[in-house]
Amino acid sequence: MFRSTASRVAIALVLAGCSGLGQKDPDPTPVSPTSVVETHVVNEGFKGFPAFESMTRTYTRANMQRSESTVSGTGTFARFPGSASANARIERLDRNVEWTLDAKNKRYRECPLQGCPAVIPRKPRDKQSAEDARPPDTQCRLKIGTTTLAVEQTGRKRSINGFDTEQYDVKWLVTFRDNASRSTTGTLKIDLWTTPVTPTLEGAVALEKRYARARDAILGMTNDTDRSLLLPIEVSRMLNSDLSQYVSPTDRSKFLASGMKLDKVKGRPILTNVSWRFAGEACATEASMKEFGDKPRFTFTLEVVSYKLDSLHDSLFAPPRHYKRTK
Repeated sequence: MFRSTASRVAIALVLAGCSGLGQKDPDPTPVSPTSVVETHVVNEGFKGFPAFESMTRTYTRANMQRSESTVSGTGTFARFPGSASANARIERLDRNVEWTLDAKNKRYRECPLQGCPAVIPRKPRDKQSAEDARPPDTQCRLKIGTTTLAVEQTGRKRSINGFDTEQYDVKWLVTFRDNASRSTTGTLKIDLWTTPVTPTLEGAVALEKRYARARDAILGMTNDTDRSLLLPIEVSRMLNSDLSQYVSPTDRSKFLASGMKLDKVKGRPILTNVSWRFAGEACATEASMKEFGDKPRFTFTLEVVSYKLDSLHDSLFAPPRHYKRTK
């Protein structure tokens, strides 16, 4: 299913080292129930989105979260093909703070949950740069026409990483039209495998939902945490980028919102395989499709490797004492 077992094992080993960012036992800090989820992602890459493979382990409580990620470049878009880098990030809602940990240099950075203010040097903008920033074709815009979302529960079952899963075949067809009544069709296919939320998973899922609600409230965001996300956030970003040349920001938002959540799919996603095709004559989009031929514009795979509720030390959610703070 994935590019190589060896690369996956290598990423897991680096991630295991990243876990050592927390203090080692004996640990005097208290222990509390914590949701622990490990995911594996393979992104084949797309314009502006380098190909990569990653492993991420996320620890969640009702008011805090820690995420450890290891990313390895896997394709020609990768700056250092085959190299792996690791990082960790901690969010504390109870303290309105986030920490980014640098394991290599034993340092950390502290920012508010809203993020540190970016320092952007002012530079006079000349006439030429302003013209370069304009969309390549502001006259031809696509409008969303018909939308068809088909979900089929195939009846197929399989065990994935110890989870009993069942398959859903999801096909999302969207027709776009330009001012000349020419049409282009976007086809998003999702091979989705889900597992029931058993009592074993229920506690972990509950903690994640409580954290998501509390975080959204602090940041002033509105999300329905009780409904499962159909599209991984990375896929939404690539779709948004692909359509940005022809579709207005408002129409893109409506388009993505309509496919983010789906009530017909039951259970927790364990394996999600996504492919996106975009072809037709509207706004001369057929010219941009020649390089792809019959292949999808991009593919993306997200797999849950493990999912559990565990009792872990509080020290996991703070920078190690021997780390130095950077400004």
